[in-house]
Amino acid sequence: MENKNKNIEELVVFSGVYEDTPENSVVTIPEGILEIAENAFRDFEHLVEINLPRSLKKISACAFAGCANLKRVNMHFGVEEILDEAFSSCSSLTSVTIPDSCKRLGEGCFEACASLSSIKLSESITMIGSGAFAYCFNLTDVTIPDSCILIEFNAFANCFSLEAIKLSDNMGLIDESTFEGCRSLKVVDMPTKLVKIGRRAFKGCTSLASLILPVGVQVIGFDAFSDCSSLARIAIPKDIREIEDFDIFGGCDALTDISFGGTKERWEAILGRNILSVQKSDCTVSIPKVSFMNLE
Repeated sequence: MENKNKNIEELVVFSGVYEDTPENSVVTIPEGILEIAENAFRDFEHLVEINLPRSLKKISACAFAGCANLKRVNMHFGVEEILDEAFSSCSSLTSVTIPDSCKRLGEGCFEACASLSSIKLSESITMIGSGAFAYCFNLTDVTIPDSCILIEFNAFANCFSLEAIKLSDNMGLIDESTFEGCRSLKVVDMPTKLVKIGRRAFKGCTSLASLILPVGVQVIGFDAFSDCSSLARIAIPKDIREIEDFDIFGGCDALTDISFGGTKERWEAILGRNILSVQKSDCTVSIPKVSFMNLE
């Protein structure tokens, strides 16, 4: 049993193996290590650069959380998952390349990395956890590979500098508040297989001027586009089945035109006795012009 435990310890970097000292500003983890354990380098003030081994498979929760001076993370093909808050609040980290072996990013794994401006995601990624890149204030553009099928809620919330996002074509859902507060967002390349836009998904995206929803979208959630003050035009597909509330465009002061892919009768059936109006930020109410494409 003692030998077995010793072998396990040799394969995992636990908290306390390395000390937070000026001499350890650059750390190179030796080959053979498979896992960086929870909290192993958490809140290290002196860590500037970490060189991870090619043998590494897993970076556990909070492994490097709060390393405020960490600027460079060198990862290699072989890393399969980066767990919850692994690099959260690494405020000096400017760019990251996730190796193509990685399939999962945990909740908040890069949350509040305020200086992060560039991220290259794995071409094998299947899931990005909630809040994974929330509050990354300097992130400007992101491409989500088509391997990804799920991005959980708040994943990019309050990324104030994010201007463009290319989403995976294999995503059926844009989850709740995924891009809420992304006030610089101008270009959204929507998934072709998109079925549902969740609640507050684009709330407060004040630079978004126009949007064409994919033909398969069936549900638009509560407040999905509220406070998108520059949104002037939007195209809604004919197969839409549910609009969760009729104030989804509240605060969309510039909205004047809605294009609907179906007939007037179909539009009226969706709304029932309701009117899709816009309550502007000055508390006045307007009714956008609806054009019917009659693609039934």
